[in-house]
Amino acid sequence: MFFFFPVGSEEGVRRLPYITIGLIALNTIIYFITSMAVSRQIDRLTDLDFELREIETRYMYRLLENDPRALTNYNYEKVREQILDGDIIPVGSKDYDTWSRLYNDFQTTKNNMVYEKYGLKPSKFDFIKVITSMFIYAGFLHLFFNMLYLWLVGCNIEDDWSWPIFLGLYLISGFFAVLLHTLMSPQSTIPLVGASGAIAGIMGAFMVRHFKTKVRFAYFIWLLFTRPYVGTFAIYAGIALPLWFLIELACTPAGGDSGTAHWAHIGGFVFGALVGAAMKYLHLEKKYVAPMVEDSFEKLKMSFSMREATRKMDEGNIDEAIPLLMATIHEEPDNVDAPLILARVYSEKGKIDEAVSRYNTALDRMIINGNIEALRSCYEEAREKGLIGHLSEKNIYQSAVLFEKKEQFADAVKSYGMYIALFPLGKVRAKALCRTFILFKHKLKQPSMAEQALALLKKEYPGHPLPL
Repeated sequence: MFFFFPVGSEEGVRRLPYITIGLIALNTIIYFITSMAVSRQIDRLTDLDFELREIETRYMYRLLENDPRALTNYNYEKVREQILDGDIIPVGSKDYDTWSRLYNDFQTTKNNMVYEKYGLKPSKFDFIKVITSMFIYAGFLHLFFNMLYLWLVGCNIEDDWSWPIFLGLYLISGFFAVLLHTLMSPQSTIPLVGASGAIAGIMGAFMVRHFKTKVRFAYFIWLLFTRPYVGTFAIYAGIALPLWFLIELACTPAGGDSGTAHWAHIGGFVFGALVGAAMKYLHLEKKYVAPMVEDSFEKLKMSFSMREATRKMDEGNIDEAIPLLMATIHEEPDNVDAPLILARVYSEKGKIDEAVSRYNTALDRMIINGNIEALRSCYEEAREKGLIGHLSEKNIYQSAVLFEKKEQFADAVKSYGMYIALFPLGKVRAKALCRTFILFKHKLKQPSMAEQALALLKKEYPGHPLPL
């Protein structure tokens, strides 16, 4: 005896996967509700079938008269069709009337079975049932393994691409899964149930997006006359999932219906893998999805005051947003958006001193956080508003130091130059000239600019040690 199944992956997530959890919860709730209904329906069908057979067995002799080999290839459905035609039980007899009533009840109950009502039959394609079939399961193990696979791959894809894209991929993969199953078995009358195709789509996307992520499997081996072996092993998703796909291909029926919808699994998986490949190789994730996801993460990090301030700003209620932005500045020491927004608001209102104060607050926080991209943007904004000359001596010099530390040497000499131009009596002016000379000479390889910085240093600070 041997079997194994996945139990986890080594890839973490950055936030709680609400939609994955919601789908698992919804599928589970629907299963337990429908399983009770199915149990009652099966009991009813069993009782009706028993009563029908009681009557039918009394007339088996007539069936044998028509066909001596009837019992060899006995088929209740065909026999009942013959009874309906009046070939076995005399029409108008009491037995026929009773049998007819029971048969109608049997067919009505059968047609109202959960699987018949909400599952999709390829022979009678129905777009509504494409959706409803995804939430109906044939048994607990069917549900359990579907939800296990959904949890293993769904959490990461939802985290990578955001919940709207994840949910869309889930539903559309389910549609393509059903479509391929229908194309391969167009005459099938067996209801298709379960979200295996939709989940296979997420698996296909996971294979491409997390090719090098290791998936951990549990195994159980028990051979005759040996003790059972239990343990786990890990294998790359880029190996495990293609193997699963090949197994599905190998299991596809050559003809007729199969108890498992392998073509649905294949259809969903291929669609999900194509979406994953498009995201990766057409750079769709990098260009469009990643910025949207990162923006949603930033919003999650916002305090209540900042979220409310943003909402007020979007509504145009600037005056109501100001106290909320002030509260955010005090509540979130690392927040640079609140002081920047306030600086813009005060600048538009003509309150220059307040605007400069907020720009300096933002710059101070950017320097502490080492956010050089934000620094560049902030200086450019202040320059456009004509406020660059009002910024604090400390912030401009510390910005130059940070740029140099981050090896952004062109930005560093620009900031040192800004400091030298704005603060002729600056406390660290000599040091700014020294650093400018060194960067031009050794990093930017501009000897003429280096000589100019050195000449200014000699002129203003004759006794200052000369830099090497």
